[in-house]
Amino acid sequence: MNSVRKSFYYLFFFTDAVSIFLSFLFSDYLSRSRLPIEMAAKIDGISLAEIFSLLVFLFIWFFYSRSSSLYDEFRISQFGSQIFILLKNIFAQLIFGLAILFFLKSIILSRFFFVVYLVTLSVITILTRLFFRLVRFHLIKSGYLKKNIIIVGSGKAGGLYVDSLSKVSGEEYEIVGRVSDLADSSRDGVKSLGTISELSKVLKKRDADEIIISLSDSESLKMADILRILSGYPIRVRIIPYYSKFVSHKYQISFFNNIPVVDVINDPLDELHWRIIKRIFDIVFSVLIILSVFVWLFPVIALLIKLDSKGPVFFKQERWGKRNKKFILFKFRSMIKNSKDVDKNGKFVQATKNDSRITRVGRFLRKSSIDELPQFFNVLIGDMSVVGPRPHAVPQNMESKDKIENYMLRHLVKPGITGWAQVSGFRGETRTDEQMKRRVELDMFYIENWSFFLDLKIIFMTIWKGLKGDPVAY
Repeated sequence: MNSVRKSFYYLFFFTDAVSIFLSFLFSDYLSRSRLPIEMAAKIDGISLAEIFSLLVFLFIWFFYSRSSSLYDEFRISQFGSQIFILLKNIFAQLIFGLAILFFLKSIILSRFFFVVYLVTLSVITILTRLFFRLVRFHLIKSGYLKKNIIIVGSGKAGGLYVDSLSKVSGEEYEIVGRVSDLADSSRDGVKSLGTISELSKVLKKRDADEIIISLSDSESLKMADILRILSGYPIRVRIIPYYSKFVSHKYQISFFNNIPVVDVINDPLDELHWRIIKRIFDIVFSVLIILSVFVWLFPVIALLIKLDSKGPVFFKQERWGKRNKKFILFKFRSMIKNSKDVDKNGKFVQATKNDSRITRVGRFLRKSSIDELPQFFNVLIGDMSVVGPRPHAVPQNMESKDKIENYMLRHLVKPGITGWAQVSGFRGETRTDEQMKRRVELDMFYIENWSFFLDLKIIFMTIWKGLKGDPVAY
């Protein structure tokens, strides 16, 4: 990316920050104008609550835009995708705005303020995107952003790169051709320009702004020769490593003292700021559930459990949490007292449909997921999160960890009350290894693609499934 392109993309965040600031001031002005004259006269300047709210909005926008890749080159090139992610960022502002409204009972920071703020921010940011889109097309036609690219090698990653470029709108990129030793180097529609030994001749004939090196296994030994040839030309060179057969497709490359390091698993929650945001949300959400639902529902559930069968109100069981740390999970008891979770052969016995161990009240509790409510105390303690891979019983962990690939990687993050696997139809019993394998795949998708918006989506899907009834809830 040349200096013009880099400046152009940095400009997006600056204009968004200005848009947030202007939207905030405009909403603040309209909110003050609606106050009675005698009340408005008492308000002198911007309050600390307003300054705090503005800083929170800027903070959330900055970190959420990083998570959603709002400003990367591919997103900016795809207008529809960019608007969708832009609206997700604004939705995140809404969530935190509601939290601010709840905790800061400010006269100015009212529901009217946040409605005006969100509408104004949406309009301004979308209009600026339209403006920059017109500017971008003008710069492309003028040649400032035009890129001629030559692919060197027939590696699989090079083909994926070509496919990605084909999805980018406009005429910003042009694949001139491919230089490769393989006979089928033009298989994906890219013109063959010659062999690697002819690279120097190709560069003298063809005008290229960038070289993308993606070598197949048979071509990899020629890397040194290729780089030596390219060092004689003022062309930007990029190497695309292809590790997908060894690691997750979401792998990342970082640097430690200029030493490139490949992260086998991409874990966004390994970053401190995201863990802090998720923890704050867990605490706030759990407190709201406990105060609004649990305090009045608990006596009712406790009485029903006691009347239905002998035994304690709560069920307590050891589970494995983050990095296999053991903790005690709480649930409302839904089975008869002293029911066993392993058979005489030591094999784990899952809860099944029409399970004789489940009580009459317990069947309702499990179907409605009310039995999970005490786990919000586990969230407050810090053993669990609202959203994450569901923690399995210890015997089930012992049976699955050596049979199911990546099973133990579920414990990279805190377990959750609900999760992506659960809302995707893999709640409760897993009758076969294939079902457990699929559940683990969904848990790994969640870990590698975590975002605050994904957590909110899972929570809404959980509530919706609970209201309409989940067929696998028993």
